[in-house]
Amino acid sequence: MEPVLTKEAQEIWDIVLSMSLSFKREATKGKYLRILSLLMQEQGVKEAGKELVIEAIRMVEGKKFNNHVFRRIEDPATYKRLVIDPKTDLDAYFALPREVKRWDIPSSKPTKSPKEMKVIAVNGSPRKGGNGDVLIDEALRGAEDASATVEKIMLQKIKLNFCISCYKCKEPGWAGFCSQKDDVNGIFQKMADSDAIIIGFPVYLGRESGQLCAFFDRCYCLSGGKLGASKRGMIIGTYGSPFVDSFYDSVVEKVMYLFVSFGIEPVEVLSACGFLGVLGGLDDKGKAMILRFPKELEKAYQAGKSLVTGES
Repeated sequence: MEPVLTKEAQEIWDIVLSMSLSFKREATKGKYLRILSLLMQEQGVKEAGKELVIEAIRMVEGKKFNNHVFRRIEDPATYKRLVIDPKTDLDAYFALPREVKRWDIPSSKPTKSPKEMKVIAVNGSPRKGGNGDVLIDEALRGAEDASATVEKIMLQKIKLNFCISCYKCKEPGWAGFCSQKDDVNGIFQKMADSDAIIIGFPVYLGRESGQLCAFFDRCYCLSGGKLGASKRGMIIGTYGSPFVDSFYDSVVEKVMYLFVSFGIEPVEVLSACGFLGVLGGLDDKGKAMILRFPKELEKAYQAGKSLVTGES
């Protein structure tokens, strides 16, 4: 027997289920019902309201529930102010909060002093001078001020072929990186020679940018410890959503897993939000909006310093 829902709760229930994949809908519904029934039993209620239904769905879906569709369901007025209006209204666009979240991640200390360390940053954004590019520059400035040697590479500016699945890099006795003759092997060598690696990228349609995706495909040749040991890593993800804790964190987490598979310890992670809208994350002079938020930029600077010093 299904729980009794208020009219408002039923509307939310129907909307959420309608967005699930058709072949998984019944299984998804079963999970929602189980959790909702337990919550109703725990609270001693015979009819579930909007808040209880949202809580049940959130417990099943986790951060997936924080995407724009669910934000609109929970608080339509705030959603309109932060998501809809900035796409057409300049005042609403400039009023958007821009925030950088510096993740709390336990990490080891560097094995070298900062002046002995080399930091290589790979920018997966197509836009030079954009918000992600500025945050990468701030992180590099922090590392450089701590006496490390730094370098930045824009994937948009290099010759970057797609992986062709030739599997030469997995042949017995293969000593190099990738078999292709473009600019990527030079980057891999710089990564191998470095002590810390920064990857920055925008989130497009719930995934990393195409430039970075192509680069990661080429990183298949790096498995087996080809980058060497004791690499420290930093990830900087930017996205349009104005909500700093959202589904898009899962994209950043996926990159963290890739770091680990390449033998890179993610010790600093930043996610920056609020760049959607009529001017696409830039101000009326074509500059990155994050430049108007020095306190948020400071987080990237301090994270860059910590990357090479190990001091928070």
